[in-house]
Amino acid sequence: MIDFNVIPSPCYVMEEKLLRNNLALIKSVKERAGVNIILAFKAFALWKSFPIVREYIPYSTASSKFEAQLAFEEMGSPAHTYSPAYTEMDFPTILKYSRRDMEYQPVSNDNYEELVSRMDDYIAEFEAHGTDNILISDMDQP
Repeated sequence: MIDFNVIPSPCYVMEEKLLRNNLALIKSVKERAGVNIILAFKAFALWKSFPIVREYIPYSTASSKFEAQLAFEEMGSPAHTYSPAYTEMDFPTILKYSRRDMEYQPVSNDNYEELVSRMDDYIAEFEAHGTDNILISDMDQP
């Protein structure tokens, strides 16, 4: 048991054993259901624990270029990124750190236009059908 009287305040306290127990349960559900679980930063953003979390949950969401970079650097995988608006200046950074609907490859001058076109197609599909009919495949590819 933690003696909270010896812990400085304010601070965040996390019990690794309890975190690992919860993550093991999540991983078990993932494996038994045959689905992928994606960590939502809005629900859990204690990024110093991400080395532990990524042992159980390899994917995360992002809603800004900074969260996408955090996911890439701390979770070790490209983020599933969404934001209602990107600036033209932010777009290359978002592409660098985010998953796309194609095999993962670095953004370059050679594939930039194709990526923009594919994202436009994806957005059009989303606007037409909502989330019910969007197929996300090959999530396990880096």
